[in-house]
Amino acid sequence: MQTEQSNLLNPLELLKCSGIPKNLLYQSKIEVDHLICPICLNILWKPVACGQDKCFQSYCEVCINKWIQDQAGDVVLQESLYSQSLIVAPDSGSGSQYSSQSSSFSEMPQQIHIETTLPNCPKCKKPFKKTSIPIIHNLLDSIQLSCIYAECNTKPGYEQFQKHILQCPFRRINCSGCGLQQLQNELEQHENQCEQVNIECSKCYNKMSRKQFQLHSVDDCVQQQFNNKDNQITQLNKKIDELNQKNQYLEQKICKMLKGESFDTLHQFSFKTMFTQNYQFTGNQVIEAKLIRPSFNIQKQKNDFLHFYINHKVKTQAIQGIIWRMRIQTLKGNLLIGICSTLCHYSIDFIINKLGEIKRKEWNENKYKLLRKGNFTFSEGDTLTFQFMPLQQCLRITNENRHIVCRFEPTEIIEMGDSFFSFFSLENQGDSLIFI
Repeated sequence: MQTEQSNLLNPLELLKCSGIPKNLLYQSKIEVDHLICPICLNILWKPVACGQDKCFQSYCEVCINKWIQDQAGDVVLQESLYSQSLIVAPDSGSGSQYSSQSSSFSEMPQQIHIETTLPNCPKCKKPFKKTSIPIIHNLLDSIQLSCIYAECNTKPGYEQFQKHILQCPFRRINCSGCGLQQLQNELEQHENQCEQVNIECSKCYNKMSRKQFQLHSVDDCVQQQFNNKDNQITQLNKKIDELNQKNQYLEQKICKMLKGESFDTLHQFSFKTMFTQNYQFTGNQVIEAKLIRPSFNIQKQKNDFLHFYINHKVKTQAIQGIIWRMRIQTLKGNLLIGICSTLCHYSIDFIINKLGEIKRKEWNENKYKLLRKGNFTFSEGDTLTFQFMPLQQCLRITNENRHIVCRFEPTEIIEMGDSFFSFFSLENQGDSLIFI
C-alpha cells in the first residue's frame, strides 16, 4: 500500500541513495527475500554481488559503493581492465521455479562473472569481488511495481520503472515562475498563464515576468534597445583597446627581436657529460669547466676531444631569444664549439674550431666533415657571447674581444628539429672555460 509520502518523492533522487522501496512492490510470482538489499532493506536496484565462494550476496550498486567508501575512504567500486570468469554451474534461465524459499541463495545454480576486487563484503567480511549474477536480473524482471504517485494506475516492470516515474503524467514539477508544484502533464499550460514566469521581449531581448511584460511599453522597449546597443558598442571598444595594446606590445617585441635586443639571459648553468672522470665543474653563479684528465687515442696518436653539454634545451620554435656568455680561461690545445640534436652519441652535430672551420657530423657517423671556412677565430682570454635568434633561426656567436661573428645558419638549425643543445669539447689537460 502506498503512502502520501511517496507522492512527495523526487524521482531524480529516489534511486540515488537506495533501492526501490518495498511498499512499491505490486505483484511477484516468487518470494522476494533474495531480491532485498541487506544494506538499505529495499528492492535491489542495479544489483551487484560478492563473488566470494559461498557468499554471492547481492546489493544495490549505490549501497555497496557507499559501504566501501565508508569502510575504505576514497576507495570506490570500479571495473577492472582485466577480468576472469568463475563458473559455478550453468545458468538455469529465467523460467526457473524454486519450491522452497528457505534454502540459501548461495546454493542456487548460477554463473558468476568476476570483474574487479575490493575489500570488505558486509556479509562474508572477505575482499569484495564485484560480480554479475544473471539469475538475480531474471528474477527482478519478473516483478511488477507500482508508480510512486498514488493517482497513477500504471504498473511498470522492473526495467521500465525508472523511465516511467520520470515521465509519469502525475509527477509533480515546480513552476519556474511561482514555484508551485504542478502535474507534469499540466505544467506547460500553467506556465503559459503564470504571471511570474520570465519571458523575453523579441525586440529588446530584455527578460521580465509576464506581469511586467504586459506593462512593457513601446517607449521602454525602444529605450532598452538603445541601451543594449550602447552596451555592445562599449564592450566592442573595450575589446578593440585590448587588442591594440596587445598588438603594440607584440610589435615592440618583434622589433627588439629583429634588432637582437630581446633575450632571456641564461644565468645559472649545469652540465652533462659522459666523461665525468675527466671534467671538473666548480663554482655557483660563475662556473669553471676544466679538463683535468685527457684521453689519449693510441690509434690517432693524439688526445681525443671530450664533450660536455650545457644542460639547457633551446627550443627552435620559441618566440623569445636566449643569450649566454663564456670566457676562455685556459686554452693550450684546440676547442670545439657546437650544437647537437640530442644529448647522446647518436645526434646531428655542427661544430666550429679555433681555426674558424665549420664542420658537420651525421647521427650515424663518428667523423666531422668540413662545410665551410670562416674568419671566426678565438684563443685564450677571449669572451664569447651566444645568441639564439628564433626569428632568424640562427645561433650567433660573437667574439667580444676581436669583434667578429660566426653563425650556425637556419638550414643547420632546422636539422636540429624542435630543440637543440650547446656543447664544448676540450683535448688538452688543464684547459678550462668559464661560464658567466
